[in-house]
Amino acid sequence: MICVADSFDAMNSNRVYRKKLTRELVLAELEKNRGTQFDPRVADVMLGLLRDGRIKIGE
Repeated sequence: MICVADSFDAMNSNRVYRKKLTRELVLAELEKNRGTQFDPRVADVMLGLLRDGRIKIGE
């Protein structure tokens, strides 16, 4: 859970070396790494929350 949350925060935040990622890129990264970097069950919950708008991307 912490890995998914920390990765989401990193992708959804401006950094010194890059701007935050778009909504599409955040979702794509979570999907791409589901089952490898991220536990698939946790990634599915996060993806569901993001798609339902219960967690906002870019705010």
